Amino acid sequence: MPPVYNRPAMIRSAWRPLPVVLVLVALLSGCGAETGLAPPLGAPVPTELLPSLEAPAPTEPSPPSLPTPSEPCSNDAQFVEDLTLPDGTQVLPGAALDKRWLILNRGGCAWGPEYRLVQIGDSRIEGPRELALYPAVGGGQATWQVPLVAPLQDGEYISRWRAQAPDGTLFGDEVYVLIVVDASPLTPTPIPTAPRS
Repeated sequence: MPPVYNRPAMIRSAWRPLPVVLVLVALLSGCGAETGLAPPLGAPVPTELLPSLEAPAPTEPSPPSLPTPSEPCSNDAQFVEDLTLPDGTQVLPGAALDKRWLILNRGGCAWGPEYRLVQIGDSRIEGPRELALYPAVGGGQATWQVPLVAPLQDGEYISRWRAQAPDGTLFGDEVYVLIVVDASPLTPTPIPTAPRS
């Protein structure tokens, strides 16, 4: 008769636990078969329950949005007032003149360095043919200033000016300086005095 002391060891070595996964699958398939919630073990799984392994179809990239073309701004200049040398100012021959006008930028374009103030027509008053237009935003005011020299002969003289856009177009009100050259000494206006009592 074989020894008895080896028997427990043999029983222990013969028994091996099932993997946990197999036990869970067996339990779940049994529950599903009874409740009708899951197919029994080994039954085919409906394809709609399986995750799709197909790669999604590539979508075409949307075309880049182009900026909406903004409407071009408009140029306009409005004369407001003479700041120096009102029309008909009497000056000496060869006198240095500093003519200034107050102007309103009535357009939508801002006047930058490419805008010019240009002399139109011929004049015997000496001065530049053109110069930079004083900067002003749309709706803002600016002072246009021109250095001039009066002619040497007596008489009435005019010098006319207009604003010019970067494309060479003249725009806005025409401004001018109108002087009277007189070689005779200018007589000062007497200052009235208060009567003595």
